Amino acid sequence: MKVSQYMTRTVVTITPQTEFHRAFDLMRSRRIHHLPVVDGNSVVGIVAERDLLLAAANFGSAEVPVGEIMHSPPVCVAAGAQLKEAARLLVVEHIGSLPVLDAGKVLVGIITETDIFKVAAGMLRPRPAAKKAARKPANKVAKKAAKKVAHKALKPAPKKSAGTTAAKGIAKARATTAKRGGARKTATAGAKAAATKR
Repeated sequence: MKVSQYMTRTVVTITPQTEFHRAFDLMRSRRIHHLPVVDGNSVVGIVAERDLLLAAANFGSAEVPVGEIMHSPPVCVAAGAQLKEAARLLVVEHIGSLPVLDAGKVLVGIITETDIFKVAAGMLRPRPAAKKAARKPANKVAKKAAKKVAHKALKPAPKKSAGTTAAKGIAKARATTAKRGGARKTATAGAKAAATKR
């Protein structure tokens, strides 16, 4: 079981300049207990709910940036690490969560002690890997369609051979002659019948 299968992929983050009261409000509104602190693409720290409660007791209403109270450097885990390694880090470091990093050290998720407990209790199933839909750029699709239309427009119509045209003309002439002959026979038969009656 890998960390990437059980981590939360949508991570709420803050910056070192975020005022700690604002961070606390964010935790309450999102119902979370840990916030990774990022600077650009790098994870530079993490704050837990208890850190912000201690800050409120020490600083009161003073505007203090999270950068002054965060744990830095943070203890992180690789997305490809085994889940038991994440559990070991949580126990050894006495922490409640681990930012999850990919091979490029970019934040891709977070896993908490609650997630580990849920896995152990059979209450958390592996989350499906995020799939990227394969889409062709709109301009490429349009170009391909335009090429098809142009190819059809430029494609010459099939030529009729002279033999085919002549055969059709002969067949048409024969049909016309047959119709005329049939009409004549009908007229002659009618005339004979009339003469007989007289």
